[in-house]
Amino acid sequence: MLGIAILLLLSQSACSLASAQTQNAPPTNLELDANRLARDVLQNEIQAEIDDDSLWCYRELREEQGENKLFGVCQTKDGEIDRLLEVDGRELSPTERQAEDQRIQKMLNDPNQMRQQQKKRQDDGKQERDMLKMFPDAFRFQYDGMQGNLIKLKFTPNPDFHASRRAAQVFRHMQGSLLLDPEQKRLAEIEGQLISDVKFGWGLLGHLDKGGTFRVQQEDLGSRHWELTFLDVEMNGKALLFKTIAVREKVRDTDFQLVPDDLKPEEAFEILRQERRSGKCPEGDCSKAQGAPRAFSSSELPHLCGSTSSLPRRKRTSANFSSSTKNKISAVR
Repeated sequence: MLGIAILLLLSQSACSLASAQTQNAPPTNLELDANRLARDVLQNEIQAEIDDDSLWCYRELREEQGENKLFGVCQTKDGEIDRLLEVDGRELSPTERQAEDQRIQKMLNDPNQMRQQQKKRQDDGKQERDMLKMFPDAFRFQYDGMQGNLIKLKFTPNPDFHASRRAAQVFRHMQGSLLLDPEQKRLAEIEGQLISDVKFGWGLLGHLDKGGTFRVQQEDLGSRHWELTFLDVEMNGKALLFKTIAVREKVRDTDFQLVPDDLKPEEAFEILRQERRSGKCPEGDCSKAQGAPRAFSSSELPHLCGSTSSLPRRKRTSANFSSSTKNKISAVR
């Protein structure tokens, strides 16, 4: 499933242009099939999220507030550890690396902080699934051709849908498209835009401006395991009438390696400390980390470094958006 990126973005609008034109026409078999396919795929995404407990180490490039930041990230059952590696292609200085290590060590020394972060991810995941459950009812889907072996569906708001939650009311202001894998029944891409202003509390609590866009992609890593690979969001608006918000962020994840289920946060930190720019290994030997993603044993972990594969990842939910981006969007909800 596309994670909390979709959850937050689905809370960002669209109105009904195409649906108004076909509202009174009887649905064709193709339209019925499109709606059924969308429902089946989204239900499968929800179940896949529940069933997926795999853990990964990977690299994440974030374009945020005019800077390109490269992070090494490792997941554990106790939480996720990320370590800044580069800023705008420049490796960190020894002083900056020391400060980054101290930041991570401080977090590792505070189990309560780790627990709070993990609980936030779990809460985000549940909210995400709740929103996706409503998605097939909130929109009408129409077949829009093929893109390679993927089926493209357009979606527009369903005028008969009445949101029971405030967050879902933004579905009325959003339209876009889905790319679906019909064989695996997985969602490969969702993109959309706000085609009218989204007002919260009649505009008193804030709004998101018409024209905001988002795009989220995920891919099969092999063995029918799908992970998020790319996120691009651009939103503008105001919070509480006064504070102008501007969200412009790109996230791309690469270089995935499957890690053991019992990986500890301290071991994840040690892996990240050995990360080097452009996939250089601390011992000059990347043979263990190259090729398709595979599971590493605990004995191999001290030698794990950036691989040369470009396989994507996505186990997380809340971390798909940076905390600053989520805070900006949440401020107007």
